[in-house]
Amino acid sequence: MSQMTARDKILGRLRAADCKPLPMPDAAAFYAQRLHEDLPTRVERLALNLSNAMAEVHRTTTAELPAALARVIRDKSLPTVAVGPEVLARQSLCDQLQNVCALLPVTTAHTETPALFNQVDAGLTLSHAAIAETGTVVLWCDAQSPRLLSLVPPVHIVVVDTRRTFDTLFALMHQEDWCNGLPTNVVLVSSPSKTADIQQTLAYGAHGPKQLIVMLVEDR
Repeated sequence: MSQMTARDKILGRLRAADCKPLPMPDAAAFYAQRLHEDLPTRVERLALNLSNAMAEVHRTTTAELPAALARVIRDKSLPTVAVGPEVLARQSLCDQLQNVCALLPVTTAHTETPALFNQVDAGLTLSHAAIAETGTVVLWCDAQSPRLLSLVPPVHIVVVDTRRTFDTLFALMHQEDWCNGLPTNVVLVSSPSKTADIQQTLAYGAHGPKQLIVMLVEDR
């Protein structure tokens, strides 16, 4: 029997089979049975999961954020920090940061790419939301928040409004109706960049930021 004949027989059996499409799973019913926590508990779970995944977590408030962020940047010796338009729009925050570092504006035009790779010490972004179950920060990457800010610099600093902490990714997607509109990129960050070779040795920073610093902004 030739290889082609065997192939034809296999395809013939597949075509002749009476295959009905499987029903779509009821994701809403599945997640309805999952744990639903109040906001303070979700925030605690988020902070714990991020810390367990090697992220550095700092807890602050809106009023204290500029000083707390400046202190982290000074203590980490990060002289140049890349920021997008969404951060530049926060004038009081930028005024405070410029006392301890130089800010490099970055746009989606990528004209700053050489400096981003060669001169920048950290990228600063604002989160879209956070997921408690997995300890994940959601970045809504668009013209206001270029994706490169979270991927290229050796240190990624992200500011998280804890009021937008959800139990699960499904809860976030369902509440915001993601099926009807998304930006070009949504980035989910749960730890510094990491990879493992065939010997199962975990290494951090091989393909992205070596450090992830999360500023949890908690306003009760």
